[in-house]
This record gives sequence, structure tokens and C-alpha cells, in this order.
Amino acid sequence: MLLKQYILKSINEIFFPFFFVLFFISSIILILNIAMLTNGVKLSIGDLAKLYYYGIPANTFFVIALTFYSACILGLSKLSYDSEMLVFFSLGISPKDIIKLLLPLCILVSFVLAMFSFIVTPSSKNAYKNFIAYKTSEVDVNLKPGDFGQKMGDWLVYVDSKKENVYEGLVLYTDGIKQSKENFILAKTGIIENKEGVLALKLYNGVAYFSDNDFLQKIQFKEMVVRNVLREATFDTENLYQYWIKAFQGDGKQLKRFSQSFCTSLFPLVSIFFILFFGIKNPRFQKNYSYFYVLSSGGLYLLLMYVWSMKFPATSLLLPFLWYFAGWYLYHKYVKRFY
Repeated sequence: MLLKQYILKSINEIFFPFFFVLFFISSIILILNIAMLTNGVKLSIGDLAKLYYYGIPANTFFVIALTFYSACILGLSKLSYDSEMLVFFSLGISPKDIIKLLLPLCILVSFVLAMFSFIVTPSSKNAYKNFIAYKTSEVDVNLKPGDFGQKMGDWLVYVDSKKENVYEGLVLYTDGIKQSKENFILAKTGIIENKEGVLALKLYNGVAYFSDNDFLQKIQFKEMVVRNVLREATFDTENLYQYWIKAFQGDGKQLKRFSQSFCTSLFPLVSIFFILFFGIKNPRFQKNYSYFYVLSSGGLYLLLMYVWSMKFPATSLLLPFLWYFAGWYLYHKYVKRFY
């Protein structure tokens, strides 16, 4: 009971500060991504909060995995360099007892990560995309005067100025990557209408250039309508089985997602021997390099997972098992036989 109290207290003292710092950093990145993805769409504070809520699972997933792994190593290392671990060993407590204490915790964290990666994250990403489509089809596009890179469908749109609901000095361009042609439109004025999910930009008094291979056509117009049919917004959660089964039906991109989710979910569990290998040290003979161990080993696992899954996604599923046996070997050679 005393051992459990000391170890869990030491881990908790590190886990929560690390978690909140990393979560804060990831939240800032998430907010910046939301701002970039929703540029040109009118959103309220409540809408932004909902998008942030949908993005939390994907952000929290990696934060939990890294924070737990780091807290366990640093927590055990703190006990080791405070000589408390040596006191436990002198009282007859072995590293095996520490494994028995940490194993249920590692299983619980891996289970939570699996729920996040295979259930919560796909559902939240689907809701995130549907909500953006829903808001795009419900509200008018907000074109800002003087801003470059604003999009309406396949068109890049530049507006010189705006008076009430009328835009002045409009420039529209599409590079035609999908259509094998380039289009360029200049208009003095224009207004935006949204009727039943069909976004229409009405242009007045302008000239349009349409290029198709070596053919260039110029058209002067008094009125032109550029329409963009928005995708239907739905909040139905995608069937998770159908979502993941694609990974085993030849969808390479989905197989990469599955492999990365699988490897990251098992990371806390398969690292249990590495936790003891890096966390249990003799303060009289070994210097404290705990932070280096955390950064190097955690970074190595994630790097191997990413590179391997991108190159050979099917065989990358072996990474957690190889990592487990590597930790088991180091634990038996450098920890178990000495304590």
C-alpha cells in the first residue's frame, strides 16, 4: 500500500502539469487550424467553441500517450534519485512488484487511447467536417476587402472594397487543375446570394477570360452568375466499421491511419519495461538523464511509427511487439538481475 501511494503520488505530480502544458500548446495549434480552415466563413463564438470541441479528441490523443509515458519514467526516476527506491528494494520489494502496480494503469491508458483513436476521433472528425459544411451552406461567404487567398468553391476571389452588401472591384481566378483550363474574371460590382445550398456570386459590368489549351476566349458581360453547389450537410455519424474496414480493402491511406492509431494506442502498454529500465537507477553510480531518456525514446518510437507506417503500413503493425521485446530484454539485462 505504501509503495502504491508513493509511486502514484510521484507520477501524478508530474503527469498533470505536463498534461495541461501540452494540452494548452495543442489547443493553440488547433485554434489556428480552425481559423485557417474557416477563413471566409462567418462563425459566431459558439460555432468556434463547437469546432474546438470537435477537435479536442484528436489533439488529446497524442498528449495523453506522451504525458503518461513521460510521467511514469520521471516519477520513478525521482524516487530513484531521492534514494526512496533503494529503500523499497532493501525492504524486499522487487521491480516485479512495481510492474504489477503499473500494469493495470498501462492497460487502462491504452484502452482509453484505443477508444479515442478508433471511435471518438473518427466520429468527432466527421462531425467537424459536417459542421463546417453546414455553416457554409447556412451562411453567406464573408469576403474581406484587400485579403488574398479567399476561396469560393474552386475560385480564388479578391475584393477591392465593400459597401453594405455590394462588393466592388472583384477579381476571380481558377487555375483549372481539375478542369484542364484557366478562367479569369474581372467585375466592377457583385453580390452574393445563398439559396437552398446553392451559393451564387452575381457579377455586373465586367470581362471574363476562358483559356482551354491554346484557345483563349474573351467575353464582356453586363451580368454573370458564378454558382457553387455546396455539399449537403449532415450530422449522421459515419459507420465506424465501414470507416475502418477500408484499411483492409486496399485503401492505403486508411491503412496508414489504422496503423498509426494501433501503434500509438499500445504505446503505454508495450513501454512498461522501458519505463522501469529508464526510471529505476542507482543514484550513487548513475547520473540523472531522465529527460533525455524520455525525449529520445518517446521521439524514437513516434518517428519509427510514422516513417514505417508511411512506407510499409501493413508491417508497421509489428512495431509495438518489437518495442515490447526490446524493453523486456533491456529490463532483464540491466534492471532485474541487479534489484
